[in-house]
Amino acid sequence: MFTPVFAVAAGWLAGVVAQLVPGADLDETQVTTFMVAAATAALGAGWKWLQGWQQHERFVAEGKAAPVKSSQQRTARARK
Repeated sequence: MFTPVFAVAAGWLAGVVAQLVPGADLDETQVTTFMVAAATAALGAGWKWLQGWQQHERFVAEGKAAPVKSSQQRTARARK
């Protein structure tokens, strides 16, 4: 849900870093390319996570994997 927000933030942060690094004389095209690469990497990471989570959910539905416990369940179990 927040993957597009993180992708835009990664692109913006990459642009800021590219402009602030001393000795890096990048023109506008190079900064834009760097920003697009960072945003693409963030989108790729989000996509990979989503695929893995969906695969886990499928395995749980098929009975091949145990469901992930919530943090509340883990805390309650640790207290016993």
